[in-house]
Amino acid sequence: MRYPLSMSADANREGFRILRNEPALFPMELLWRWSFGLGLLALTFLAYSHLRQFVLLTDADEQALSGQNPFAVAEIAANLIAPMLPLLLRTCAQVFSMAAVLWIITAALGRGIITRVIVRRLAQDYGVAIAADAPHWVSFAVLQLGRVLMLLILVIGYFVGVFIAGLINAAANVLVVATVVFCSLTLASVVWSYVNWVLSLAPIFVARDALPPLDALVEAIAFIRRHYPRLTSIALWNSTLRGVAATAISLASIFTVALSTALPPWAVTVLLALETLAYLVVSDIFLLARLGAYASVALRERILSAEPPPSPDRSGTAVR
Repeated sequence: MRYPLSMSADANREGFRILRNEPALFPMELLWRWSFGLGLLALTFLAYSHLRQFVLLTDADEQALSGQNPFAVAEIAANLIAPMLPLLLRTCAQVFSMAAVLWIITAALGRGIITRVIVRRLAQDYGVAIAADAPHWVSFAVLQLGRVLMLLILVIGYFVGVFIAGLINAAANVLVVATVVFCSLTLASVVWSYVNWVLSLAPIFVARDALPPLDALVEAIAFIRRHYPRLTSIALWNSTLRGVAATAISLASIFTVALSTALPPWAVTVLLALETLAYLVVSDIFLLARLGAYASVALRERILSAEPPPSPDRSGTAVR
């Protein structure tokens, strides 16, 4: 079969091409991601302010917490948390609930609009027919709810490991306890990673085919099976570049901290804040390009399905 030119395009380049051709995508990505981030910081600050009222620190506690002995700091922190553990758990549950609702709203709106724009633009570029453009807000919200629920896998996996480790005599073999916790958290991370991958791909099929959430999840799983090598290549290439950017910015941060003796504290704080923002911006760019690359593969798949089958000649050989 002779493929059209668009099928030979590299998916990673297509992801960055769509960013150049649709300049509104990146501001929209920053808007919804950073709106959630600022909202989460506000919730965390309010929770800290509430809990701080119930913590009474003596002079000895403040001296121990400001010291260099990690065991003393851990002991003081445990003694402070123990009497207010019910309040701490209740506050954390409230913060998590409000953060989950905020995430679902911002991600459903932001990622839904961005996915629709990317899919519609690629369909126009490739000449592919897709479902009629519609908001599908409920489908996007349900998929984001799934991502929030799957995040609990990591938390549950951690606490299951801690619970199992608690049944083991830590004094007998500390290595066994650490291995149990590590294995349970690793297993939870692997499961969460795959399910989160499926949930991140499903909105593409909501925008492309107007599928309901469950059907979009089924199509995303089938899509991964059909194009696993290509999709993993996209993910590996993208994560490698993000890792390089993170390493470069981390080295710059280390250099900034090394200059703390020569610079005033406010200057070091500003530089570290700017470096953190720089990484967030770069990471958002790569994540958005990865979504465009995934959508490119999904839309170019439509080109193949639309190609007519080769017609056989009289000898039964397909004409190519």
